Amino acid sequence: MSTERDKLVCNARDCFKKIEGTAWITCCSHVFCDQHGKEAKLRQPTSSPSCPACGTRFRDELSIVERKLNNSLQARALLLCGYNPEVVMEIANNAITFWNFQKQQICANLERKLEYYREMVCTMKRDGAQQKADTEMKIRRLEQQLEQAKVKLRQQQDDERQAGKNRFGEPSRCVKKRKPDDFLL
Repeated sequence: MSTERDKLVCNARDCFKKIEGTAWITCCSHVFCDQHGKEAKLRQPTSSPSCPACGTRFRDELSIVERKLNNSLQARALLLCGYNPEVVMEIANNAITFWNFQKQQICANLERKLEYYREMVCTMKRDGAQQKADTEMKIRRLEQQLEQAKVKLRQQQDDERQAGKNRFGEPSRCVKKRKPDDFLL
């Protein structure tokens, strides 16, 4: 029974999706999903076909082959029947080497992703620090402007209070001029 970690992963750059049913395997031990494998196979008749992952030149039509991965265990075992045990052991050794190489490919891809994300985090931290510094500078500038506005407002209020006082220092009031008759009852 196959687990998720036992799945092959497409070696095409920026693909790395898990391969479910059909895999394309190259002579240089790279494996591709159906889409990328067909693309590589279609390029094979060109003058210099090569592996999309490493650039190894394909020598013949067996340099990239299609494999069905969901065959039964019995069907896979029948493929080896009739071979000398030494040949079967060599095939098994090649298969193990292939799987080890694929696990190394997965590790290398994860390391590239990790490095990419580390660089992104550093960039984001640097940009965040710059934005924070810019924002703090804007806040200080606005606080200074606010203080200047408060000082100006207090000065205007003081000027208005001063203008409202008469020459004796008392507030001026609107006083109705009274006539002598207003005092008579």
